[in-house]
Amino acid sequence: MNAFGISAFVAMEQSANKNIEYLKMARSFGYQKLFTSLHIPEADYQVFAPECRKLLDAAGELGYEVTADISPSFWTKLGVLPRDLRSIGLTTLRIDYGFDYLKIRELAEVSRCRIELNASVITETELNIFLSSGLDRRFLSAGHNYYPRPETGLGFEIFMRRSEGFKTRGIPVSAFIPCLQNPRGPFFAGLPTLESHRSMSTVEAVRQLWTSCGVDSIFFGDPAVPALVLESAASQFSDYSGPVMLRIRTELLQSACKSILWAPLHTNRLDAAASVVRSQESRGLCLSPILPQQIVRARRRGDVTIDNVSYGRYMGELQVVLRDLPADDRVNVVGRVLDEDLCLLECLTPGRSFCLKEANL
Repeated sequence: MNAFGISAFVAMEQSANKNIEYLKMARSFGYQKLFTSLHIPEADYQVFAPECRKLLDAAGELGYEVTADISPSFWTKLGVLPRDLRSIGLTTLRIDYGFDYLKIRELAEVSRCRIELNASVITETELNIFLSSGLDRRFLSAGHNYYPRPETGLGFEIFMRRSEGFKTRGIPVSAFIPCLQNPRGPFFAGLPTLESHRSMSTVEAVRQLWTSCGVDSIFFGDPAVPALVLESAASQFSDYSGPVMLRIRTELLQSACKSILWAPLHTNRLDAAASVVRSQESRGLCLSPILPQQIVRARRRGDVTIDNVSYGRYMGELQVVLRDLPADDRVNVVGRVLDEDLCLLECLTPGRSFCLKEANL
């Protein structure tokens, strides 16, 4: 089941009381999960243990599932043993560097916590080794990194490739989006998984992740997200597993184009092109000649086009432009995807279905 989460960090910019207030507010908007890191180099470890206990106690009382990013010796900072981790409120242990396969399996057995693997770096080969080591995939999840330093976040293609390895094995995946209204230190540049989300609106980032079908949970990486931003993200909760819906503004349409444009379903070809999304159904929907438009212009990312009679057997092919292309008098530009839906174009992977809806503007 898809879920939203927040992040809170102890011994950093927010006090323990501010963190608890934040947990209560987010819970009121339906947020169910909490992420925290228990090995941030910049944290003030003189107050770390008591603040961490307060955070975990409050999270437990509010019914959060708590995921903690850990290091091999983090429990010594809290003054607990691995067998006590569940009892102090931790639900999931996010394993990163410093653990081998046997240590991870032993930690899972002793702590009785779910184990979360690093989705951003683990390869198919490594994942198969993890699974063959005896870890029960029913108690596994995968979480992508967040990237504090600008220009270091993942690209969409590698994000989807890494996620797919877990999703195909039934292992749930999570990722982070930033909140630049209140970014966390030390760089105060947001904590996204995808670099493109560092400059994208919250709603666009959420819609892209849900539509990609590459995640089961989305966390705000940054702490203390304002109420309006939490609410706007939560409003995007929906089932995006079906066709990608693109809202478009249309140009003057010939009647021959309408049956193609408003078809209930298009599918991006399995041999997907680099520059455009090609509807594999569209040519079969062409029932009469499509004449060249009088006005021909360069094609921009997000334009919707239909090939005209001058393209011979390609007449009627509907395309969505992925990167800027020159004008072509054999190609009619019939519409344009709304700017706020451009983020969904990357979700049109080979074989993914989509539909077009006229925007009511």
